[in-house]
Amino acid sequence: MAHQKNQTLIVGVLIVGFENLTEYIIPLFLLLLIIYTLTCIENILIMFLVCISPRLHCPMYILIGNLLFCEFLYTTDLVPQMLHHILSRRPVISHLGCSVQLSVSGAVTIVETLLLILMSYDRYLAICRPLRYSVLIHNRLCFYLVTMIWLISILFVTVTFYFVINLEFCGPLTIDHFYCDFTPYVSLACSEIMTVVLLGLSVSVTLTIIPFFFIVLSYIFIIVAILRIQTSAGRQKAFSTCSSHLLVVTIYYTALFCLYVMPRSSQYLNVYKGLSFTYFSVTPMINPIIYTLRNEEIHKALQAAISKIKNVYC
Repeated sequence: MAHQKNQTLIVGVLIVGFENLTEYIIPLFLLLLIIYTLTCIENILIMFLVCISPRLHCPMYILIGNLLFCEFLYTTDLVPQMLHHILSRRPVISHLGCSVQLSVSGAVTIVETLLLILMSYDRYLAICRPLRYSVLIHNRLCFYLVTMIWLISILFVTVTFYFVINLEFCGPLTIDHFYCDFTPYVSLACSEIMTVVLLGLSVSVTLTIIPFFFIVLSYIFIIVAILRIQTSAGRQKAFSTCSSHLLVVTIYYTALFCLYVMPRSSQYLNVYKGLSFTYFSVTPMINPIIYTLRNEEIHKALQAAISKIKNVYC
């Protein structure tokens, strides 16, 4: 009876990651709001260009569009709730809200990881098998593969969500983080959590570590192929076609490994929180810049879109 009474008193999880930053609440809120606004504008703009511009209807840009959609979903899953928590006197998130937040971020991470594999394979074909590129990967195949990736992620996350939402909590529920993180949240449960932990670990290893080795292998072949090119201009041109993807992969896996490998002890907690903040706020903002900074096709598509708008309204 006492257990049931305690269960009814627990209406959610208290997020106390901003508790020690009360002096910087307003600057932090404005900074996060600006970053989120820029992230939404950048990602939505490029996704819009990929959809409307015929010159971008090819496998590489289809994959980029889906990757930026993942960035948009990931930051939208976390940042609006965080902005609310910054200004709230008692930042509480419900168990359902926490489970949904975990599920969306988990699904996006799975999709993003598998998309990076496809993008590395796309760059491998473009550099190592250029004459057979259009045969080995084309828009229809790319569409099927991307659809399969989203279905796989939804399947994994649905199973995880089922186990997480059925956990029982019967004590003080406080997470010293900026959002509802998987490990701290699950560790608060008073019911058996081994199944959920093993499921999360297996998904992390299968869909993070294994893809990383596949991407590394692809780039070994790519680097070997580039070094075999006789002219420096040819090597530079070949490298420029995969440099943006290589930079995104490097940032993504560096942040991911730091977050997973770093100890969760109190000694490193602030460092872990800082890395998490950078990963979910800054990375989605800079990835569109990396892909578009020196991309002539996207520049031309943007110029064409602006010209169409001018012709309509001017």
